[in-house]
Amino acid sequence: MQRLLAVLLVLIGLIGLVLGRLGETTWAPETETTATATLEDPGPAVVIDPGVLYVGGEEGEVVIEGASDVSVITASNSDIDAYLEGVHHTRVTGASDWSTLSTEDVEPDGAAEISDPTGSDLWRSVDTSASPYTLDIGEFWAAENGENEQVYRSLLIVTDGTAAGADKISITWPVDEENEWVPYAYAGGAAIAVIGLVLLVVSIGRRNDEDEDELLEEPQEARSSEARTSLATGGAAAGAAAGGLSEDRDGSDTDADADADGSDAPRVEDPLDAPGTREVGEQSVWSFGDRADDAGTGADGTASDAGSDGGSPDADPSGDDADQERR
Repeated sequence: MQRLLAVLLVLIGLIGLVLGRLGETTWAPETETTATATLEDPGPAVVIDPGVLYVGGEEGEVVIEGASDVSVITASNSDIDAYLEGVHHTRVTGASDWSTLSTEDVEPDGAAEISDPTGSDLWRSVDTSASPYTLDIGEFWAAENGENEQVYRSLLIVTDGTAAGADKISITWPVDEENEWVPYAYAGGAAIAVIGLVLLVVSIGRRNDEDEDELLEEPQEARSSEARTSLATGGAAAGAAAGGLSEDRDGSDTDADADADGSDAPRVEDPLDAPGTREVGEQSVWSFGDRADDAGTGADGTASDAGSDGGSPDADPSGDDADQERR
């Protein structure tokens, strides 16, 4: 039972660890968010207002897609407004939510073309690259807040001055979010798994001790059983030997008697034939006569017989004749 409980605890702990890992990977929330603006008729220029790049933080990336090479120009917002006066253009003003950029269509009836958009002396920097153009927000922030500060800069996006300034603009910011239950899943799973492992080790050790005790008891029981078997075998052998010896002795005695009589019939001995038996019998008879003589003697030592007391006429006064006859 203890081992089963230990295994269950280990399995539960492993499940907790797996859930924690899934919460960090498969079930983890998005690590970044992207706000996008798709421009259908933006005009020959698109402007990103100052601060829009930092809506989601000081880290991220801007991706600009255009029909041809894309030029990104930095300048103050006032200089850009002066340059684009009377020209149809689109402004990116912020993010309506974490997936959509807010845009504003400016002067839709204005000019649809601009000449030499990258050659003005109003620009702080001009960078041209093939579409899609990528801008690192962290680097842009460092340029605005470094030693050569260029704060509050707007971004002017153009192509060749006749085509649309941009077809699509996307800004991606990293998101520092995670499932709040992941640390608890890791901690709980690890603790339960450790408890289960400890119980499993203890149960295995206890089982090994029991096995050793059984191995130690089995030889003792085997020796006791062997000893009892040996005693029983020895007793049976001794009894058989004793029975055989008795049979041999009886058989030899019987054979001797049979040989002495000359016949196979058993010999019946006369009890009086035993040595000393007749002598004892004779002594008893003589002793009986003596006791009779003693009975006929009075207290004064004179002989008195039954005939004198009973008045029998045939009694011998001396008693010698009776004794002689008995003898």
